[in-house]
Amino acid sequence: IRGIGPAPEYIVGFSISVALSQIMLMEAMKRADASFVVPMLGVKIFGVALLSSIFWQETYSSLVYVGGLGTLVSLYFLNDGKLSASPVAITFVLLAAAAFTGNDIFLMSMIRSGYNLGEVTLFSLLGPLLILGPLALLQSRGALNLNWRYSRALLLYGLFQITSILALVWAFELSRKVTLIAILQNSRSVFALLAVWVFARFGFSGVESLQGHQYRSRLIGAVIMMASLGLALSAK
Repeated sequence: IRGIGPAPEYIVGFSISVALSQIMLMEAMKRADASFVVPMLGVKIFGVALLSSIFWQETYSSLVYVGGLGTLVSLYFLNDGKLSASPVAITFVLLAAAAFTGNDIFLMSMIRSGYNLGEVTLFSLLGPLLILGPLALLQSRGALNLNWRYSRALLLYGLFQITSILALVWAFELSRKVTLIAILQNSRSVFALLAVWVFARFGFSGVESLQGHQYRSRLIGAVIMMASLGLALSAK
């Protein structure tokens, strides 16, 4: 294992944390609505902020953390957020958030340990695949029925996952600031809202149909998100 660079333990840690984050997320989604799960995942910013301050002395002014808290609040408006779920669902959501925290910390550890951008990109894509690939095949053995519609959705999901990992790797490499990037990641719900609107405009089937009050809630959430991100970025 020492043949894959100066700190293979970070590659292994990242791969395991990615696998765990996806497994815990799926388990949470089985037990609670997305309107509870998605906003709650935003609490990972607190774990990232704590660990990055311990490992790399990465600290900011209090206004940056206020901005981070604001992005978390905005997630509830952007996702019809619910504040209640079963204890089991809450447990899985918190485990997923902890695993997503591990993703960011291990990824930054890889970058700081001397891996170049190409190596980090390669290992961050292949490592999780080597764990999740066999697990997926084992779990779906004899029960996987791939029609065109399902295959297309699966392909798009995979494409977005790969794109998000690449964007995260490059953002970490350019900034070397894990907490700030974790706060910025919460803006994905705004882009998800824009994607839903665009897909609906082009007549895609299966796209969420929003009512008037939902648009108002999401508009409030988007305003809070933009204000919070502006505060965090200007105060850094």
